[in-house]
Amino acid sequence: MGSLYTISLSSTKNKIAHIAALLLILALFFIPYKEIRIERIRAFGESSAVGIVIDKSIRTEQNTPSPENAQDHVIKYRFIDPSGLPRERAASVESNFWRRVVRGDSVIVHFAKAEPGVSRIEHEKESSVVRFLARYSRKKCTISKKAAL
Repeated sequence: MGSLYTISLSSTKNKIAHIAALLLILALFFIPYKEIRIERIRAFGESSAVGIVIDKSIRTEQNTPSPENAQDHVIKYRFIDPSGLPRERAASVESNFWRRVVRGDSVIVHFAKAEPGVSRIEHEKESSVVRFLARYSRKKCTISKKAAL
């Protein structure tokens, strides 16, 4: 009679295996593929150039409870890549840096050698995933003489 109330061991192992597989599939949805792809491109090396601030704005998020977290300080900048093409991008930056710069100011732009469209400026906000990956993938870059002119 005791055997009627016990679950067979193989049935328990199957349930655990199914639950583990389901958790693994769910975890795949939370992998930041975009950030990993961008850091992989940057891992091949970065160069620096001087860019120009062309616009400043503040984006506000409606769904955040704290007013401090609701504001996103954005700087739009332009730089010339090594092939001579003008590149333009907007970057979310720290608020104290945003207050210091005005339209027309110079900023240091770091762009990927493999794909100059992938760029960032100093003081740009980066997610914790990007900061973690950058520790292992980014090399120090210097401003080229051509870019400084």
